[in-house]
Amino acid sequence: MSKVENRLKELGIQLPTPNAPVANYVPYVVSGKLVFISGQVTIAPDGLKYVGKLGAEISLDDGKACGQALRRQSSGRS
Repeated sequence: MSKVENRLKELGIQLPTPNAPVANYVPYVVSGKLVFISGQVTIAPDGLKYVGKLGAEISLDDGKACGQALRRQSSGRS
């Protein structure tokens, strides 16, 4: 296991199996210290999560949880 994999295991973080792409696109782009995520959806076993606009249908706390889920989901891609 790599250092990253070991650290994720220590923190109790398990990366989900990536979903099959539905189109040909780049899921994220790294620019300096920022990562721009695009075209991603949070899919849970019971369907889509966090559907709506931040501040309207989705609370700030749910928006943060969505961002964390997308980060984990995108990290599982090669």
